[in-house]
Amino acid sequence: INIFLLLLITPLDLSIAKCFFTTNIEVHIINKLPSNLLPLQINCKSKDDDLGYQRLAVDGDYHWRFCENFSESTLFYCDFQWGIKYKVFDVFNNPTSCLKDKRLTRNFLEYCKWEVRSDGFYLEQYNGTDYYMYKYWEWF
Repeated sequence: INIFLLLLITPLDLSIAKCFFTTNIEVHIINKLPSNLLPLQINCKSKDDDLGYQRLAVDGDYHWRFCENFSESTLFYCDFQWGIKYKVFDVFNNPTSCLKDKRLTRNFLEYCKWEVRSDGFYLEQYNGTDYYMYKYWEWF
């Protein structure tokens, strides 16, 4: 009987149970650069994972999911290259606002959505009533 009860409460998809005690986080990087011959190249990493190099087409959405660790210290950063322009920054280091920064308020979204534009990098925010894109970084 105990084994039967255990099988009933165990999810079939063990990835669901993986984040049982922590937050499931999703990060999106969307290419909103103008259409031209220059591809957007991205390489995102954490301390434990290298997600590899990606070439993102215009309007493409590169995304991944992970479980925040118990100490809420997970950090993902990305290298971005578009022609001669280059930028490296954290895309996630805080589960309540995507980034630890006094300029950002609590983000009520369940994901971190970045848009890469020709004038910089924008993070989508939702303050409970309004959605807006916050310009966070500029290209070098």
